[in-house]
Amino acid sequence: MPPSITKDSLEADSVVIRGVDVPNARKAPTEALANTATKPLPMPSSGKKQLLKSYTVAEVASHNTKDDAWLIYKDKVLDVSKWIASHPGGEQTISRFAGMDATNELRAFHDDWVLDTKLPRFVIGTVSDAPETTELVKDFRKLGEEFDKLGYFHVSPWYYAGKVAAVFCILACSMGLLFRTESLAAHMASAVLLGIFWQQFAFVGHDCGHMSARTHARDNIDVPRLGALVTFFNGISVAWWKATHNVHHAVPNSVDCDPDIAHLPVFAVHKQMFGSLFNRYHGRVMKFDWAARKIFVPYQHFWYYPIMCVARFNLYIQSVLFLLASNDGHGGRTKLDVAAFAGFFTWFSLLVASIPTWGERVAFVLLSHAVAGLLNVQITLSHFSRAIFDSVSNKDNETKYGGDFFTRNVLSSLDVECPAYMDWFHGGLQFQTLHHLYPRIGRQHFRETEPLIVSLCKKHSLPYSRKSFLECNMEICQTLKDTALHARSWSPMIYESLCAQG
Repeated sequence: MPPSITKDSLEADSVVIRGVDVPNARKAPTEALANTATKPLPMPSSGKKQLLKSYTVAEVASHNTKDDAWLIYKDKVLDVSKWIASHPGGEQTISRFAGMDATNELRAFHDDWVLDTKLPRFVIGTVSDAPETTELVKDFRKLGEEFDKLGYFHVSPWYYAGKVAAVFCILACSMGLLFRTESLAAHMASAVLLGIFWQQFAFVGHDCGHMSARTHARDNIDVPRLGALVTFFNGISVAWWKATHNVHHAVPNSVDCDPDIAHLPVFAVHKQMFGSLFNRYHGRVMKFDWAARKIFVPYQHFWYYPIMCVARFNLYIQSVLFLLASNDGHGGRTKLDVAAFAGFFTWFSLLVASIPTWGERVAFVLLSHAVAGLLNVQITLSHFSRAIFDSVSNKDNETKYGGDFFTRNVLSSLDVECPAYMDWFHGGLQFQTLHHLYPRIGRQHFRETEPLIVSLCKKHSLPYSRKSFLECNMEICQTLKDTALHARSWSPMIYESLCAQG
Protein backbone atom coordinates (compact mmCIF):
# COMPACT_ATOMS: atom_id res chain seq x y z
CA MET A 1 0.00 0.00 0.00
CA PRO A 2 1.43 3.41 -0.93
CA PRO A 3 2.41 5.79 1.88
CA SER A 4 0.06 8.54 2.96
CA ILE A 5 0.67 12.19 2.17
CA THR A 6 1.35 14.01 5.41
CA LYS A 7 0.67 17.62 6.27
CA ASP A 8 4.42 18.29 6.27
CA SER A 9 4.81 16.87 2.78
CA LEU A 10 2.50 19.57 1.43
CA GLU A 11 5.18 22.13 2.19
CA ALA A 12 7.75 20.31 0.07
CA ASP A 13 8.44 21.05 -3.58
CA SER A 14 6.95 17.72 -4.54
CA VAL A 15 5.01 14.83 -3.07
CA VAL A 16 6.25 11.26 -3.49
CA ILE A 17 3.46 8.81 -4.12
CA ARG A 18 4.29 5.16 -4.71
CA GLY A 19 7.80 6.11 -5.77
CA VAL A 20 6.64 8.76 -8.26
CA ASP A 21 7.57 12.40 -7.70
CA VAL A 22 4.39 14.46 -8.20
CA PRO A 23 4.85 18.27 -8.30
CA ASN A 24 3.17 19.99 -5.39
CA ALA A 25 0.52 22.45 -6.54
CA ARG A 26 0.35 24.10 -3.13
CA LYS A 27 4.08 24.85 -3.00
CA ALA A 28 4.57 25.88 -6.62
CA PRO A 29 1.18 26.60 -8.18
CA THR A 30 2.54 27.88 -11.49
CA GLU A 31 4.59 24.73 -12.04
CA ALA A 32 2.27 22.20 -10.46
CA LEU A 33 1.55 19.15 -12.54
CA ALA A 34 3.41 20.68 -15.47
CA ASN A 35 5.40 17.53 -16.07
CA THR A 36 2.69 14.98 -15.27
CA ALA A 37 0.66 13.15 -17.84
CA THR A 38 2.07 15.12 -20.77
CA LYS A 39 1.11 12.32 -23.12
CA PRO A 40 -1.69 13.59 -25.37
CA LEU A 41 -5.11 12.12 -24.87
CA PRO A 42 -5.81 9.25 -27.30
CA MET A 43 -8.29 10.20 -30.00
CA PRO A 44 -11.10 7.81 -30.93
CA SER A 45 -10.91 6.57 -34.50
CA SER A 46 -13.94 6.62 -36.74
CA GLY A 47 -12.89 3.44 -38.52
CA LYS A 48 -13.68 5.13 -41.85
CA LYS A 49 -11.27 6.08 -44.62
CA GLN A 50 -13.26 9.05 -45.89
CA LEU A 51 -12.72 12.48 -44.38
CA LEU A 52 -15.01 13.35 -41.50
CA LYS A 53 -17.37 16.27 -41.81
CA SER A 54 -16.57 19.37 -39.77
CA TYR A 55 -19.19 20.90 -37.45
CA THR A 56 -19.29 24.04 -35.33
CA VAL A 57 -20.08 23.96 -31.62
CA ALA A 58 -23.35 25.75 -32.40
CA GLU A 59 -24.33 23.06 -34.90
CA VAL A 60 -23.70 20.33 -32.35
CA ALA A 61 -25.69 22.27 -29.74
CA SER A 62 -28.80 22.10 -31.92
CA HIS A 63 -28.87 18.29 -31.55
CA ASN A 64 -29.88 18.33 -27.91
CA THR A 65 -32.81 15.95 -27.45
CA LYS A 66 -33.05 12.29 -26.51
CA ASP A 67 -34.08 11.38 -30.06
CA ASP A 68 -31.43 13.60 -31.65
CA ALA A 69 -28.42 13.51 -29.35
CA TRP A 70 -24.94 14.57 -30.40
CA LEU A 71 -21.99 14.81 -28.04
CA ILE A 72 -18.48 16.23 -28.27
CA TYR A 73 -15.69 13.99 -27.01
CA LYS A 74 -12.28 15.62 -27.28
CA ASP A 75 -12.44 17.05 -30.82
CA LYS A 76 -14.86 14.45 -32.22
CA VAL A 77 -18.61 14.71 -32.76
CA LEU A 78 -20.60 11.63 -31.72
CA ASP A 79 -24.18 10.77 -32.68
CA VAL A 80 -25.58 8.57 -29.88
CA SER A 81 -29.26 9.05 -30.76
CA LYS A 82 -29.98 5.40 -31.58
CA TRP A 83 -27.90 4.02 -28.72
CA ILE A 84 -28.85 6.34 -25.88
CA ALA A 85 -31.59 4.06 -24.52
CA SER A 86 -29.03 1.23 -24.23
CA HIS A 87 -26.48 3.23 -22.25
CA PRO A 88 -25.60 1.03 -19.22
CA GLY A 89 -25.50 4.10 -16.99
CA GLY A 90 -29.02 5.11 -18.02
CA GLU A 91 -30.29 7.30 -20.80
CA GLN A 92 -30.91 10.24 -18.48
CA THR A 93 -27.24 10.56 -17.60
CA ILE A 94 -26.10 10.90 -21.18
CA SER A 95 -29.12 12.88 -22.41
CA ARG A 96 -28.32 15.68 -19.96
CA PHE A 97 -25.31 16.49 -22.16
CA ALA A 98 -26.89 16.14 -25.59
CA GLY A 99 -25.54 18.98 -27.73
CA MET A 100 -22.66 19.63 -25.33
CA ASP A 101 -19.00 18.77 -24.82
CA ALA A 102 -19.08 15.72 -22.53
CA THR A 103 -15.36 14.91 -22.57
CA ASN A 104 -14.81 15.37 -18.84
CA GLU A 105 -18.01 13.57 -17.88
CA LEU A 106 -17.25 10.57 -20.08
CA ARG A 107 -13.69 10.27 -18.80
CA ALA A 108 -14.79 10.59 -15.17
CA PHE A 109 -17.07 7.57 -15.36
CA HIS A 110 -15.18 5.33 -17.81
CA ASP A 111 -11.69 3.94 -18.29
CA ASP A 112 -9.88 5.32 -21.33
CA TRP A 113 -9.66 1.85 -22.89
CA VAL A 114 -13.46 1.59 -22.74
CA LEU A 115 -13.93 4.96 -24.46
CA ASP A 116 -11.28 4.27 -27.07
CA THR A 117 -12.87 0.96 -28.06
CA LYS A 118 -16.58 1.80 -27.72
CA LEU A 119 -16.90 5.37 -28.99
CA PRO A 120 -15.37 5.23 -32.50
CA ARG A 121 -18.50 3.72 -34.04
CA PHE A 122 -20.47 6.82 -33.03
CA VAL A 123 -18.07 9.37 -34.56
CA ILE A 124 -19.65 11.38 -37.38
CA GLY A 125 -17.31 14.37 -37.59
CA THR A 126 -14.95 16.80 -35.92
CA VAL A 127 -15.39 20.16 -34.20
CA SER A 128 -14.03 23.12 -36.12
CA ASP A 129 -14.25 25.83 -33.47
CA ALA A 130 -13.83 24.11 -30.11
CA PRO A 131 -12.94 26.65 -27.39
CA GLU A 132 -9.52 26.55 -25.75
CA THR A 133 -9.39 24.23 -22.76
CA THR A 134 -8.97 26.19 -19.55
CA GLU A 135 -5.93 25.76 -17.33
CA LEU A 136 -8.19 24.53 -14.54
CA VAL A 137 -9.58 21.71 -16.67
CA LYS A 138 -6.11 20.85 -17.99
CA ASP A 139 -4.73 20.54 -14.46
CA PHE A 140 -7.59 18.37 -13.18
CA ARG A 141 -7.30 16.13 -16.24
CA LYS A 142 -3.56 15.77 -15.70
CA LEU A 143 -4.06 14.92 -12.06
CA GLY A 144 -6.60 12.25 -13.02
CA GLU A 145 -4.14 10.76 -15.47
CA GLU A 146 -1.49 10.70 -12.76
CA PHE A 147 -3.89 8.90 -10.42
CA ASP A 148 -4.53 6.36 -13.17
CA LYS A 149 -0.79 5.90 -13.74
CA LEU A 150 -0.27 5.29 -10.02
CA GLY A 151 -3.05 2.68 -9.92
CA TYR A 152 -5.41 4.65 -7.70
CA PHE A 153 -8.45 3.58 -9.72
CA HIS A 154 -7.88 0.06 -8.40
CA VAL A 155 -7.59 -1.45 -4.94
CA SER A 156 -6.00 -4.42 -3.23
CA PRO A 157 -8.34 -7.45 -3.29
CA TRP A 158 -7.76 -7.80 0.43
CA TYR A 159 -9.10 -4.32 1.12
CA TYR A 160 -12.70 -5.18 0.23
CA ALA A 161 -12.35 -8.74 1.47
CA GLY A 162 -11.75 -7.16 4.86
CA LYS A 163 -14.64 -4.73 4.43
CA VAL A 164 -17.11 -7.46 3.46
CA ALA A 165 -15.91 -9.72 6.30
CA ALA A 166 -16.35 -6.88 8.80
CA VAL A 167 -19.88 -5.99 7.73
CA PHE A 168 -21.03 -9.61 7.85
CA CYS A 169 -19.49 -9.97 11.30
CA ILE A 170 -21.73 -7.07 12.33
CA LEU A 171 -24.73 -8.90 10.84
CA ALA A 172 -23.75 -12.12 12.62
CA CYS A 173 -23.52 -10.28 15.96
CA SER A 174 -26.93 -8.75 15.34
CA MET A 175 -28.48 -12.16 14.62
CA GLY A 176 -26.74 -13.70 17.62
CA LEU A 177 -28.18 -11.10 19.99
CA LEU A 178 -31.64 -11.53 18.50
CA PHE A 179 -31.87 -15.32 18.42
CA ARG A 180 -29.68 -16.40 21.33
CA THR A 181 -31.01 -14.01 23.97
CA GLU A 182 -34.43 -13.06 25.32
CA SER A 183 -33.47 -9.68 26.78
CA LEU A 184 -35.23 -6.60 25.41
CA ALA A 185 -32.00 -4.62 25.69
CA ALA A 186 -30.12 -7.28 23.71
CA HIS A 187 -32.81 -7.24 21.03
CA MET A 188 -32.56 -3.46 20.73
CA ALA A 189 -28.78 -3.78 20.50
CA SER A 190 -29.42 -6.24 17.68
CA ALA A 191 -31.54 -3.60 15.93
CA VAL A 192 -28.71 -1.06 16.25
CA LEU A 193 -26.21 -3.49 14.76
CA LEU A 194 -28.58 -4.34 11.91
CA GLY A 195 -28.87 -0.62 11.09
CA ILE A 196 -25.07 -0.31 11.13
CA PHE A 197 -24.82 -3.35 8.83
CA TRP A 198 -27.19 -1.73 6.34
CA GLN A 199 -25.18 1.49 6.44
CA GLN A 200 -21.81 -0.21 6.02
CA PHE A 201 -22.90 -2.68 3.33
CA ALA A 202 -24.38 0.24 1.38
CA PHE A 203 -20.89 1.75 1.25
CA VAL A 204 -19.52 -1.44 -0.33
CA GLY A 205 -22.36 -1.51 -2.86
CA HIS A 206 -21.77 2.16 -3.62
CA ASP A 207 -18.09 1.55 -4.39
CA CYS A 208 -18.86 -1.42 -6.63
CA GLY A 209 -21.49 0.58 -8.49
CA HIS A 210 -18.84 3.20 -9.25
CA MET A 211 -16.42 0.49 -10.45
CA SER A 212 -13.98 1.71 -7.81
CA ALA A 213 -13.63 -1.67 -6.10
CA ARG A 214 -11.66 -3.28 -8.92
CA THR A 215 -8.16 -4.73 -8.61
CA HIS A 216 -7.34 -4.10 -12.28
CA ALA A 217 -8.54 -1.73 -15.02
CA ARG A 218 -10.08 -4.54 -17.04
CA ASP A 219 -11.73 -6.29 -14.11
CA ASN A 220 -15.38 -6.79 -14.91
CA ILE A 221 -17.61 -6.08 -11.94
CA ASP A 222 -20.95 -7.69 -12.73
CA VAL A 223 -23.01 -4.81 -11.37
CA PRO A 224 -26.46 -6.40 -11.96
CA ARG A 225 -25.54 -9.60 -10.07
CA LEU A 226 -23.54 -7.88 -7.37
CA GLY A 227 -26.25 -5.24 -7.13
CA ALA A 228 -28.84 -7.97 -6.62
CA LEU A 229 -26.76 -9.31 -3.72
CA VAL A 230 -26.65 -5.85 -2.12
CA THR A 231 -30.39 -5.43 -2.74
CA PHE A 232 -31.10 -8.79 -1.08
CA PHE A 233 -29.35 -7.77 2.13
CA ASN A 234 -30.07 -4.02 2.11
CA GLY A 235 -33.57 -3.83 0.67
CA ILE A 236 -32.86 -0.82 -1.56
CA SER A 237 -32.89 -1.55 -5.28
CA VAL A 238 -29.37 -1.02 -6.60
CA ALA A 239 -30.90 -0.63 -10.07
CA TRP A 240 -32.91 2.34 -8.77
CA TRP A 241 -29.84 3.74 -6.99
CA LYS A 242 -27.76 3.44 -10.13
CA ALA A 243 -30.40 5.29 -12.17
CA THR A 244 -30.52 8.25 -9.79
CA HIS A 245 -26.91 8.31 -8.63
CA ASN A 246 -25.32 8.54 -12.05
CA VAL A 247 -27.43 11.60 -12.86
CA HIS A 248 -26.57 13.12 -9.49
CA HIS A 249 -22.85 12.77 -10.17
CA ALA A 250 -23.19 14.25 -13.65
CA VAL A 251 -25.25 17.32 -12.65
CA PRO A 252 -24.91 17.71 -8.86
CA ASN A 253 -27.19 20.30 -7.24
CA SER A 254 -28.79 21.24 -10.55
CA VAL A 255 -32.14 22.57 -9.39
CA ASP A 256 -34.24 20.82 -12.04
CA CYS A 257 -32.07 17.79 -12.87
CA ASP A 258 -30.41 16.36 -9.75
CA PRO A 259 -32.75 13.78 -8.16
CA ASP A 260 -30.81 13.93 -4.89
CA ILE A 261 -32.13 17.41 -4.07
CA ALA A 262 -35.66 16.92 -5.47
CA HIS A 263 -37.56 16.16 -2.26
CA LEU A 264 -40.72 18.22 -2.38
CA PRO A 265 -43.12 18.38 -0.62
CA VAL A 266 -40.83 17.54 2.31
CA PHE A 267 -37.63 19.54 1.70
CA ALA A 268 -36.70 22.53 -0.43
CA VAL A 269 -33.04 23.54 -0.38
CA HIS A 270 -33.52 26.70 -2.43
CA LYS A 271 -36.35 29.20 -2.81
CA GLN A 272 -36.32 28.64 -6.56
CA MET A 273 -38.08 25.36 -5.82
CA PHE A 274 -41.12 27.30 -4.61
CA GLY A 275 -42.06 27.90 -8.25
CA SER A 276 -43.24 24.32 -8.85
CA LEU A 277 -40.41 23.54 -11.25
CA PHE A 278 -40.58 20.89 -13.93
CA ASN A 279 -38.07 18.25 -12.86
CA ARG A 280 -36.28 16.81 -15.86
CA TYR A 281 -35.26 13.63 -14.04
CA HIS A 282 -38.74 12.74 -12.81
CA GLY A 283 -40.42 14.14 -15.91
CA ARG A 284 -43.05 16.02 -13.92
CA VAL A 285 -43.67 19.24 -12.04
CA MET A 286 -42.47 19.11 -8.43
CA LYS A 287 -45.37 21.03 -6.96
CA PHE A 288 -44.92 23.42 -4.09
CA ASP A 289 -48.36 22.40 -2.89
CA TRP A 290 -50.36 22.95 0.29
CA ALA A 291 -48.46 20.28 2.24
CA ALA A 292 -45.12 21.80 1.24
CA ARG A 293 -46.22 25.38 1.99
CA LYS A 294 -48.03 24.73 5.26
CA ILE A 295 -46.64 21.58 6.88
CA PHE A 296 -43.14 20.64 5.78
CA VAL A 297 -40.94 23.30 4.19
CA PRO A 298 -41.64 26.20 6.63
CA TYR A 299 -40.49 23.92 9.46
CA GLN A 300 -38.09 21.65 7.55
CA HIS A 301 -35.16 22.33 9.89
CA PHE A 302 -37.24 20.74 12.67
CA TRP A 303 -38.42 17.90 10.43
CA TYR A 304 -34.94 17.05 9.16
CA TYR A 305 -33.71 14.49 11.70
CA PRO A 306 -37.10 12.82 12.34
CA ILE A 307 -37.53 12.36 8.59
CA MET A 308 -33.99 10.99 8.22
CA CYS A 309 -34.92 8.33 10.79
CA VAL A 310 -37.72 7.03 8.57
CA ALA A 311 -36.29 7.99 5.16
CA ARG A 312 -35.40 4.37 4.49
CA PHE A 313 -39.11 3.57 4.09
CA ASN A 314 -39.28 6.10 1.28
CA LEU A 315 -36.34 4.37 -0.40
CA TYR A 316 -38.37 1.15 -0.35
CA ILE A 317 -41.22 2.98 -2.06
CA GLN A 318 -38.92 4.53 -4.65
CA SER A 319 -37.44 1.09 -5.35
CA VAL A 320 -40.90 -0.41 -5.90
CA LEU A 321 -41.96 2.42 -8.22
CA PHE A 322 -38.76 2.05 -10.21
CA LEU A 323 -39.01 -1.72 -10.55
CA LEU A 324 -42.64 -1.45 -11.69
CA ALA A 325 -41.89 1.28 -14.25
CA SER A 326 -41.06 0.64 -17.89
CA ASN A 327 -37.39 0.26 -18.77
CA ASP A 328 -35.73 3.53 -19.73
CA GLY A 329 -32.25 2.30 -20.49
CA HIS A 330 -31.11 1.18 -17.05
CA GLY A 331 -29.79 -2.31 -17.61
CA GLY A 332 -29.79 -3.15 -13.89
CA ARG A 333 -33.57 -3.49 -13.79
CA THR A 334 -33.87 -7.24 -14.24
CA LYS A 335 -35.88 -10.17 -12.91
CA LEU A 336 -32.90 -10.87 -10.69
CA ASP A 337 -33.16 -7.43 -9.10
CA VAL A 338 -36.90 -7.91 -8.55
CA ALA A 339 -36.26 -11.33 -6.99
CA ALA A 340 -33.55 -9.89 -4.73
CA PHE A 341 -35.88 -7.09 -3.63
CA ALA A 342 -38.63 -9.60 -2.80
CA GLY A 343 -36.05 -11.77 -1.07
CA PHE A 344 -35.11 -8.96 1.30
CA PHE A 345 -38.67 -8.46 2.48
CA THR A 346 -39.07 -12.22 2.87
CA TRP A 347 -36.12 -12.68 5.21
CA PHE A 348 -36.71 -9.41 7.05
CA SER A 349 -40.39 -10.24 7.60
CA LEU A 350 -39.46 -13.67 8.99
CA LEU A 351 -36.86 -12.01 11.18
CA VAL A 352 -39.34 -9.55 12.66
CA ALA A 353 -41.97 -12.27 13.05
CA SER A 354 -39.57 -14.20 15.30
CA ILE A 355 -39.63 -11.38 17.86
CA PRO A 356 -42.08 -12.35 20.65
CA THR A 357 -44.28 -9.24 21.06
CA TRP A 358 -45.77 -6.66 18.71
CA GLY A 359 -44.40 -3.78 20.74
CA GLU A 360 -40.89 -5.18 20.53
CA ARG A 361 -41.32 -5.83 16.80
CA VAL A 362 -42.29 -2.23 16.13
CA ALA A 363 -39.41 -0.96 18.28
CA PHE A 364 -36.96 -3.25 16.47
CA VAL A 365 -38.05 -2.07 13.01
CA LEU A 366 -38.07 1.63 13.90
CA LEU A 367 -34.73 1.54 15.74
CA SER A 368 -32.90 -0.40 13.02
CA HIS A 369 -34.23 1.97 10.36
CA ALA A 370 -33.38 5.05 12.42
CA VAL A 371 -29.77 3.89 12.83
CA ALA A 372 -29.56 3.14 9.11
CA GLY A 373 -30.87 6.68 8.60
CA LEU A 374 -27.38 7.90 9.51
CA LEU A 375 -26.54 7.17 5.89
CA ASN A 376 -29.25 9.57 4.72
CA VAL A 377 -27.78 12.27 6.96
CA GLN A 378 -24.29 11.62 5.59
CA ILE A 379 -25.49 11.84 1.98
CA THR A 380 -27.46 15.05 2.43
CA LEU A 381 -24.71 16.72 4.48
CA SER A 382 -22.47 16.58 1.45
CA HIS A 383 -24.68 18.69 -0.80
CA PHE A 384 -27.78 20.31 0.74
CA SER A 385 -25.90 23.37 2.03
CA ARG A 386 -23.78 23.86 -1.09
CA ALA A 387 -24.38 26.01 -4.18
CA ILE A 388 -27.55 25.27 -6.19
CA PHE A 389 -27.24 25.60 -9.96
CA ASP A 390 -29.93 26.94 -12.25
CA SER A 391 -30.14 24.98 -15.50
CA VAL A 392 -33.71 26.11 -16.16
CA SER A 393 -32.96 29.58 -17.48
CA ASN A 394 -29.27 29.06 -18.31
CA LYS A 395 -28.95 28.45 -22.04
CA ASP A 396 -25.17 28.87 -22.14
CA ASN A 397 -23.58 25.44 -22.39
CA GLU A 398 -20.32 26.78 -20.96
CA THR A 399 -21.89 27.56 -17.58
CA LYS A 400 -24.87 25.19 -17.63
CA TYR A 401 -25.20 22.96 -14.55
CA GLY A 402 -22.69 25.17 -12.71
CA GLY A 403 -19.85 25.29 -15.22
CA ASP A 404 -17.31 22.67 -16.25
CA PHE A 405 -17.41 19.23 -14.66
CA PHE A 406 -14.64 19.93 -12.14
CA THR A 407 -15.87 23.36 -11.04
CA ARG A 408 -19.46 22.23 -10.50
CA ASN A 409 -18.39 19.23 -8.44
CA VAL A 410 -16.10 21.27 -6.18
CA LEU A 411 -18.72 23.95 -5.60
CA SER A 412 -21.49 21.46 -4.87
CA SER A 413 -19.56 19.24 -2.43
CA LEU A 414 -18.75 19.50 1.26
CA ASP A 415 -16.11 17.28 2.89
CA VAL A 416 -16.23 16.07 6.46
CA GLU A 417 -13.06 16.46 8.50
CA CYS A 418 -12.47 13.43 10.68
CA PRO A 419 -9.59 11.37 12.10
CA ALA A 420 -8.49 8.28 10.20
CA TYR A 421 -9.95 5.95 12.83
CA MET A 422 -13.45 7.24 11.93
CA ASP A 423 -13.12 6.51 8.21
CA TRP A 424 -15.13 3.30 8.67
CA PHE A 425 -18.11 5.34 9.90
CA HIS A 426 -18.20 7.68 6.90
CA GLY A 427 -17.44 5.03 4.30
CA GLY A 428 -15.56 7.41 2.02
CA LEU A 429 -18.35 9.99 1.90
CA GLN A 430 -16.21 12.31 4.02
CA PHE A 431 -14.07 12.85 0.91
CA GLN A 432 -17.03 13.92 -1.19
CA THR A 433 -15.16 16.44 -3.35
CA LEU A 434 -12.50 13.92 -4.35
CA HIS A 435 -15.13 11.26 -4.96
CA HIS A 436 -17.15 13.54 -7.23
CA LEU A 437 -14.12 14.70 -9.19
CA TYR A 438 -12.75 11.18 -9.70
CA PRO A 439 -15.58 8.73 -8.88
CA ARG A 440 -13.53 5.67 -9.91
CA ILE A 441 -10.77 6.21 -7.33
CA GLY A 442 -10.69 3.37 -4.81
CA ARG A 443 -11.70 4.27 -1.27
CA GLN A 444 -8.40 2.78 -0.12
CA HIS A 445 -6.56 5.76 -1.65
CA PHE A 446 -8.75 8.66 -0.52
CA ARG A 447 -6.61 9.94 2.34
CA GLU A 448 -3.40 10.07 0.35
CA THR A 449 -4.93 11.78 -2.70
CA GLU A 450 -7.22 14.31 -1.01
CA PRO A 451 -4.41 16.82 -0.18
CA LEU A 452 -3.64 17.14 -3.90
CA ILE A 453 -7.26 18.09 -4.56
CA VAL A 454 -7.05 20.73 -1.84
CA SER A 455 -3.89 22.25 -3.29
CA LEU A 456 -5.23 22.24 -6.85
CA CYS A 457 -8.41 23.99 -5.70
CA LYS A 458 -6.23 26.55 -3.95
CA LYS A 459 -4.20 27.10 -7.11
CA HIS A 460 -7.32 27.87 -9.14
CA SER A 461 -9.13 29.77 -6.35
CA LEU A 462 -11.91 27.19 -6.14
CA PRO A 463 -13.61 27.34 -2.73
CA TYR A 464 -12.89 23.86 -1.41
CA SER A 465 -14.98 23.22 1.74
CA ARG A 466 -14.25 20.91 4.66
CA LYS A 467 -15.80 21.03 8.13
CA SER A 468 -16.24 18.79 11.13
CA PHE A 469 -19.22 16.43 11.26
CA LEU A 470 -20.86 18.65 13.87
CA GLU A 471 -20.28 21.80 11.81
CA CYS A 472 -21.70 20.10 8.72
CA ASN A 473 -24.84 19.22 10.65
CA MET A 474 -25.16 22.78 11.92
CA GLU A 475 -24.71 24.15 8.41
CA ILE A 476 -27.36 21.96 6.84
CA CYS A 477 -29.83 22.89 9.57
CA GLN A 478 -29.09 26.57 8.97
CA THR A 479 -29.57 26.14 5.21
CA LEU A 480 -32.92 24.43 5.74
CA LYS A 481 -33.92 27.12 8.24
CA ASP A 482 -33.05 29.96 5.85
CA THR A 483 -35.16 28.41 3.10
CA ALA A 484 -37.94 27.69 5.59
CA LEU A 485 -38.13 31.37 6.56
CA HIS A 486 -38.45 32.32 2.87
CA ALA A 487 -41.23 29.74 2.52
CA ARG A 488 -43.25 31.30 5.34
CA SER A 489 -43.42 34.62 3.53
CA TRP A 490 -43.83 33.14 0.04
CA SER A 491 -47.05 33.79 -1.87
CA PRO A 492 -48.14 32.23 -5.21
CA MET A 493 -49.51 35.61 -6.34
CA ILE A 494 -46.28 37.42 -5.49
CA TYR A 495 -44.27 34.75 -7.32
CA GLU A 496 -46.48 34.96 -10.41
CA SER A 497 -46.24 38.75 -10.47
CA LEU A 498 -42.45 38.55 -10.32
CA CYS A 499 -42.44 36.11 -13.23
CA ALA A 500 -44.89 38.12 -15.30
CA GLN A 501 -43.70 39.45 -18.62
CA GLY A 502 -44.82 42.41 -20.74
